[in-house]
Amino acid sequence: MANELCIIGQEKSQSNIKLLEEAKKIFDSVFFLPVTGISLSLSDRFSIMYRTTDILKFKAVLPRIPPAFNSYAYQMLSMFSEETFMPIKPTSFLITSDRFFLLTVLRKQGIDTINLRLTRSIEPAYRMIEEDLFPVIIRSPQKETGVVVKNKLEARTTIDTLAAIKQPIIIEDAVKDVASLYVAGDEVAAAVTKKTEGKDVVFSPGKLRKHKPNIETEHIALETAKVLESSLVRVDISLDKKPRVVNVSLDPDIIAPSKATKVNLAERFARTVYEKHKEYEQRPVLMKFFGDAKSVLKDVFRSRHTQP
Repeated sequence: MANELCIIGQEKSQSNIKLLEEAKKIFDSVFFLPVTGISLSLSDRFSIMYRTTDILKFKAVLPRIPPAFNSYAYQMLSMFSEETFMPIKPTSFLITSDRFFLLTVLRKQGIDTINLRLTRSIEPAYRMIEEDLFPVIIRSPQKETGVVVKNKLEARTTIDTLAAIKQPIIIEDAVKDVASLYVAGDEVAAAVTKKTEGKDVVFSPGKLRKHKPNIETEHIALETAKVLESSLVRVDISLDKKPRVVNVSLDPDIIAPSKATKVNLAERFARTVYEKHKEYEQRPVLMKFFGDAKSVLKDVFRSRHTQP
């Protein structure tokens, strides 16, 4: 069978186009399919179609699906058989569909994260700010950029505004320095920090600069990738006092960090998918080999014990 790769994404952004170009250099053929043009079907059999193309035929699928489609991505990718290789597993999209849930999962696996509080009404939110050390960021899950507040009066005003429009309320640590580490396979391929005029440094746009993370920060990024079962991921880590995970992206821009670090992330990502795919293809062969070897050993020991 041809060495084919199917990339599923929202659109042909600059990052996706560059990734497509690099993948074509090492795969026999590469297809890009827009996630909005795909249909799922449960009838006599599972079906995932793009026009007349049966997507289930692909043995390697790279999801480049943005957060707005996380739930749909989980449903779609879960329909593929175990024989299909994916560098980002379906559960990755389920876990990252909600940031509070994401950090909860990481905490349970022993990975340090920033402090986050979530509620849906005014009174619990008021009680939460009694315990906080200002400044904090208050935001809604539906809106990335939050409001940095420095005292209780500002906090209560922001909480009242979110409650009035019936939005959930998130109160979190206001971090000052954040490094974004780009994991490709079993290593950190590149890392950047961001200089921004926005007070919410996590989600505000800014100018990227090359960063050299220490061993502890790299370890946290790699462990986060393992928990998510993702070979390709951007992990945002707060550098205040000690490294703590702030956020994760399964569909990061790779053009700007490539320019800032002089690392061709598109090539590194494509190469990682290719190598991991080859390993995945060999896995059944190795499992069969070890199973046969184990069977032979059993026969040897059995014959020894039955000899007179």
